[in-house]
Amino acid sequence: MFKLKKGVLLAATAAAVLMLGACGDSSAESEGSGGDEQETIKLKVADSFPTSNYLSSEGIVYYMDRVEELTDGQVEFEYYPAEQIGKANSYLDLTLSRTVDIGYTSYATDKLPLSEIATLPGAYSTAEEGSKIIWQLMKDYLIEEEYLPNDVRPIYAVAIPQYQLVTTKKPVTSLEDFKGLKTRVTGTMEYALDELGGSPVFMPATEAYTAMERGTVDGVTFPFTSFEPYQIESIAKHSTKGANLGSFTVIYSINEKLYQTLPENVKEAMAQAGDETVEYLSKFLDEKDNELAEKFSDKVEIYELSEEESAEWDTALEPVWDRWAESLEKRGINANEAIEKYRSIQEELN
Repeated sequence: MFKLKKGVLLAATAAAVLMLGACGDSSAESEGSGGDEQETIKLKVADSFPTSNYLSSEGIVYYMDRVEELTDGQVEFEYYPAEQIGKANSYLDLTLSRTVDIGYTSYATDKLPLSEIATLPGAYSTAEEGSKIIWQLMKDYLIEEEYLPNDVRPIYAVAIPQYQLVTTKKPVTSLEDFKGLKTRVTGTMEYALDELGGSPVFMPATEAYTAMERGTVDGVTFPFTSFEPYQIESIAKHSTKGANLGSFTVIYSINEKLYQTLPENVKEAMAQAGDETVEYLSKFLDEKDNELAEKFSDKVEIYELSEEESAEWDTALEPVWDRWAESLEKRGINANEAIEKYRSIQEELN
């Protein structure tokens, strides 16, 4: 294992990872049950992001560093990025099984569907705004509604900049251009692309480049901040700017049973680090998204929507909210209540 950052470790071999998972023991190492505040607590964290991704370097790494600082080194982390332990959609199960202690649970939408609410088109304008809303909703509502019932607790949630449509062949400059377009999507953007007449193809970000290269899809939905980590700028030819097609919420969760064994000072440090990470990362992403849009304009032809066009696209995507809510209400999930609470928080913050 090599040191990624102070207190942040990376697994050197897949064999070691498999041994950790096979043991079945608690991966939080300490001498007691959490009552002694002087014990060193070691936690395993895993996600699918390459370390070049800002969601890793400025997100979970920032969070881990802050927890270490706030606990004076009482908490240490072992960090397994880039799917070293499990695939992107497996981290809820891995967290529940204690293969890892903290996992990136954004793709667990089958069990945590309401957490996708901030991914709906037009849910917010900036990452900072969206992150404030979804994190407050997590603390006020979603933690009791769907996280604790699934035996996990969110440690932070950040809404990333609005996704743009990035294509390899033809540019998309109007709503008509969406028709028949095979596009990589995640979550609720499946509804958005379908609403506009496109052909959504669900896949994680890690498969996007290969799908574009092979022609499996005509385009992908990504913010500019995700271009470099997934090498999108090396294959894309065109991109929109100013489209509010929807987005993605980055969520990390800790095993709840483990959390309850932690000392109060560690719980407080995690809460503070979570709030700080939401504020820091969301502001960072907004600044970087604008900066990178300018940078990539040398490689990718960027079509920037006018305010009128952006409003037209937003209107065309409004039915997505109803479709999303209807699909969940049929499953007995309180989607309409979640929407009301989301919009109430949005109004209060604005």
